[in-house]
Order: sequence, then C-alpha cells, then structure tokens
Amino acid sequence: MTDCPLIVGDIVIYKPSFDGRGKIIMTDLADLKPGERYKVARIYEDVNVVVEGFENKIPSGLYWAEFAVADMA
Repeated sequence: MTDCPLIVGDIVIYKPSFDGRGKIIMTDLADLKPGERYKVARIYEDVNVVVEGFENKIPSGLYWAEFAVADMA
C-alpha cells in the first residue's frame, strides 16, 4: 500500500472504487455520498483517511485512494 499523500484539513471528494463502495455498504460509513466534499479529520496508520463527521463511525477510515483532492479553483 502507498502512504497517503493527503493531510489533515484537506478538502476531498469521495470517489469510491467499485470494491471500496462494496466494503462500506453495510457499515456505518454507508452514509458517505459519492461526489460529496469532506474535510480530512485524521490519517490512520499512514494509509487510511477519516473524514469529519465520521470520526466515530469506523475509527480506521477508508483507504486514501477512495478520495480525490477537491479543486478549490
């Protein structure tokens, strides 16, 4: 696995892979909406992202590649 290039405070867009979406469908992270913007609350073990509003849902978050940095332009 590649270390997460994101940092706490980044604004990201949830862009799940097919596999990634399948892994959260029956979890507390199912409320994440593809295409929505979220703020990175923490990075877990250098590879997973936890976004604001979901800090207590699943503490380990999701693999960083399930998110893209939002274009702030």
